[in-house]
Amino acid sequence: MLKRYEIPFLIFCIFFLVLVLRFLFHFSVESEFKIGSNVEFEHTFLELPRSNDFQQYFYKDNVLVTLPLFPEYSYGDRLRLKGTVESYSSKTEDVLIEKLIIKNPEVKILESGELAVFKFIRQKVLLTYKSVLPPRETGLLSGIVLGVEDGINSEFKNELKRSGMLHVVVASGSNIVLVAGILFGIINSMLSKRSAVLLTVLGIFFYAFLTGFDPPIVRASIMASFGFTAMLLGRQGVALISLFFSAWIMLIISPNLISDIGFQLSFSATFGIILFQKIITIILKFIPKFIEEDFATTLSAQIGAMPFLLIAFGEMNLLSIFINIVLLWTVPVIMILGLIGAVLGLISPVIAAPVIYLTYPFLAFFSEVVRHSSHFYVPLSISGIFTPIAIIYYILLVYILVKLRIKPPKAGIKN
Repeated sequence: MLKRYEIPFLIFCIFFLVLVLRFLFHFSVESEFKIGSNVEFEHTFLELPRSNDFQQYFYKDNVLVTLPLFPEYSYGDRLRLKGTVESYSSKTEDVLIEKLIIKNPEVKILESGELAVFKFIRQKVLLTYKSVLPPRETGLLSGIVLGVEDGINSEFKNELKRSGMLHVVVASGSNIVLVAGILFGIINSMLSKRSAVLLTVLGIFFYAFLTGFDPPIVRASIMASFGFTAMLLGRQGVALISLFFSAWIMLIISPNLISDIGFQLSFSATFGIILFQKIITIILKFIPKFIEEDFATTLSAQIGAMPFLLIAFGEMNLLSIFINIVLLWTVPVIMILGLIGAVLGLISPVIAAPVIYLTYPFLAFFSEVVRHSSHFYVPLSISGIFTPIAIIYYILLVYILVKLRIKPPKAGIKN
């Protein structure tokens, strides 16, 4: 007869075993991409292709595919590609690793189909932003609200990276966690918790709709919806179990997500909000009341995701923690105004303009701090030491949580 405390452990072992077997089966299946083979496949850009000074590129089943700089491809474009798989050497942690590449395959552009409406909506929102704000602020607003980076020039992007603020303008999946936390904080102050959770979940998927259902956003939407719905049951433990269960489902469906930085960021950011949002609110009582909840949500998400933010960008500015403290309070304000402006822009750019213009002082402040702080760059490379740093970091977080002796909230949120 199993004891009561042994049942959860047994269930955990079963779920873990199923996941391990899924990984073993998935990664043992041979890929169609082999060195020297001629392949033909279709690809739909659900995320913008990356680019440098020489080419555009994206990954297909961990195979690097390079394309010429022109024509430029964007969200929703469907291509049929035909090329030859080759190998190339990539140096990681002073070790040469052989990887696969398809260089400049033949390209045929296909009809966008069902994604055309999402592409139209995204473009309409971006054009509304552009009609009100200068180029630099437009790119920053588009990045913070929609995770669209193509409006940010290379100089400003480099300043964001050097200052440690690049994470706020990428469609990493943590965007949706911030949106969910901000929405809940606002709605819960006016309505009951049950109504707030329901409207927050609806708001999550409306935001995903505005972003064109980018894969990182969709995954984060599912994860955040599980977490916030679990909060209705009033227990932090239930919210955490729901978060892990949603991650388990996604990994069962797509095991490759285990190495996807967007998945890692959305999971760790949600984890941070569930554990630390209320505690930060209690500690930071000096923060003005009207941004207290949103600032706590933003900061707790960053605390939870910090190790994965480091691995995403390869190295960090040792001064970035102070730069984040100076700037993070502006992110929820910009996001709220930007989202309202986006919704109004779908109706009429004219009625959206006043709301969008309200973001300008915050965007200008953000931009100037980034520009000046990028000159004070004290780099810390984490190549080869990420795993031990991440383990130590999360052990310290748990230790601090216990040491503070603040009883965690039932669901990490205000009632």
